[in-house]
Amino acid sequence: MVQSDNGSWSSDDTVRVLIASDIHLGYLENDAVRGEDSFIAFEEVLSLAVQYDVDLVLLGGDLFDHAKPSPSCMYKCTQIIRKYCFGDKPINVEVLSDQLENFSRTVNYEDPNLNVSYPILSIHGNHDDPVGHGSVSSLDILSISGLVNYFGKWTDYTQVRVSPVLLQKGETKLSLYGLSHLKDQRLARLFAEKKVTFELVEDGNDWFNILVLHQNRADRGPNNYISENVLPTFLDLVIWGHEHDSQVFATKDVKRENESFFVIQPGSTVATSLAAGEALPKHCVLLQLHKKEYIVTPLPLKTVRPFVFKTVVLSEENLGDEGVNENEKVQNFLKEKVHEAIKEAENIQSGDPKQPTLPLVRLSVFYEHDGQDFNRVRFGQNFNGLIANPNDVLIMKREKKIRDRKERAIGDEDVDIGNAAAEATDVESLLRAYYEAQPPDRRLNVLSVRAVTEAVRDFTLKRDEDIFRRVLDAHRKHCVDFLLESNAETAEEVIDRMKLCKESLDVADAEQLKTLITAAGKKAESESKKGASAKGDSIVVSSDEEAPPTTRARGRGARGGRGRGRSRGARASPPPPSPPVERRTPRRAAAERSASKLQTFIANRSLRSRRESSDIEISD
Repeated sequence: MVQSDNGSWSSDDTVRVLIASDIHLGYLENDAVRGEDSFIAFEEVLSLAVQYDVDLVLLGGDLFDHAKPSPSCMYKCTQIIRKYCFGDKPINVEVLSDQLENFSRTVNYEDPNLNVSYPILSIHGNHDDPVGHGSVSSLDILSISGLVNYFGKWTDYTQVRVSPVLLQKGETKLSLYGLSHLKDQRLARLFAEKKVTFELVEDGNDWFNILVLHQNRADRGPNNYISENVLPTFLDLVIWGHEHDSQVFATKDVKRENESFFVIQPGSTVATSLAAGEALPKHCVLLQLHKKEYIVTPLPLKTVRPFVFKTVVLSEENLGDEGVNENEKVQNFLKEKVHEAIKEAENIQSGDPKQPTLPLVRLSVFYEHDGQDFNRVRFGQNFNGLIANPNDVLIMKREKKIRDRKERAIGDEDVDIGNAAAEATDVESLLRAYYEAQPPDRRLNVLSVRAVTEAVRDFTLKRDEDIFRRVLDAHRKHCVDFLLESNAETAEEVIDRMKLCKESLDVADAEQLKTLITAAGKKAESESKKGASAKGDSIVVSSDEEAPPTTRARGRGARGGRGRGRSRGARASPPPPSPPVERRTPRRAAAERSASKLQTFIANRSLRSRRESSDIEISD
């Protein structure tokens, strides 16, 4: 990287870009204390774009915290963008590539119906990726409204082709590659199979190449992150979203072996978890580009809520007199630590009038034995009105070395489920740790942990309320088909085959699971349509019962009024009681058919087994 004094650069040839990532608009929007934090930070980011008079704003994904943001969230987002990004300022950056291919529409600042002064270019992240029918993202809505230029969206997940957005200002040429979020395991496999291609620009030596992506950068397990070594070497700069800790300086002087590119990790603008990485100072980044030279300037955010994170190991602390109750000593000691953190948060206040005053405080406490544990919620009530998160100010963990020593001494094989879950870094490892920590008789024997993980992720991030039904239907269908294709005859063999089926789903990749779930969803949809085509809310009579006769008389008397259908003194006898009927939904019908197939399969296997055994006896 060559850095030059920007005073010697001509403004007509200098591209100024404000970079931010992981805005997470709508995070805890219903919280009375923290509900506005994400919007305040986003407004500061755009105000900095105006202050530094940038040519464009570049976002690295996760503009929204949910794939289906609330109407209130969309309204506030639109309001902030229109306030800071619309105006009459001319834009001197020209788009040379095919705009329909890059953005699926004309770039918004060239739309004659809009006046845009600070255009926003954004990829999607794992929180705001396309969902539902037609794979529509919240960014698609902002794009068609002319508020954001959305690029890097994929339709083919088996072969990824990355085409650049070509921008030019004066003599500076910028090729911008966008790689919106894909599941890390899938993308890592595509890189390994050489199925990710980057289109190169003619006369590439004259272009400055930037890649924006939104993936795991930290190693979170085999094939669950993207290594820098798999990225193409022609890149000059990589903007890495998804990781929330800001590492603008840390990556500036770190060079790879081939010294091909540098990485800017802006981090998030709002703390979405009470982890140590979120307590680091938050930044956005100003990039100044002149031909092949550039300057990176981190811009601290001053409206972010103060956050203090501390780790406390009770075995290393002096808790005071031994005569006092140990539980009470621990609580008094931790109260002092919280008050110290509050004072520390006061010292890091920026003084900006829009900055929230109540700080976030998190103590990660390692304790030795159960006598030092207590009710954390009740403890947090002591700090109502003093901190923004009184209900989860503490996270208590058993000291691992103490726990391991006790387990070796006692020979106990049980695992502390709470500590295993607390050490998890994401929902996948959380569920895996939970089920592995269960005793053998309580672990899942048929249902795949991987399938449950996929369902929980889609439910929490994409608000897909039907995902659990589709996953269970897909799992049941896969198990039944797997069993029908096997040669299992006894109950023990059936159980073994079901375990093999579960193991096959546990090791399946995300694409195979998605195919199974999609097929099950289409099947359920077709069955519901067939059920809806029947008259009204159809009532199906079971096969061993006869349907009651449904005759209807004509004329007024048949309706029970004053008509002439009966004599005055006569009373109509009450109709005989109808036989019981059974109401069946398409979902229940599918389940019954699967169960019937399974029963038939087991009966046929048993019958064939008896016949073979009898033939053996006769032959003897």
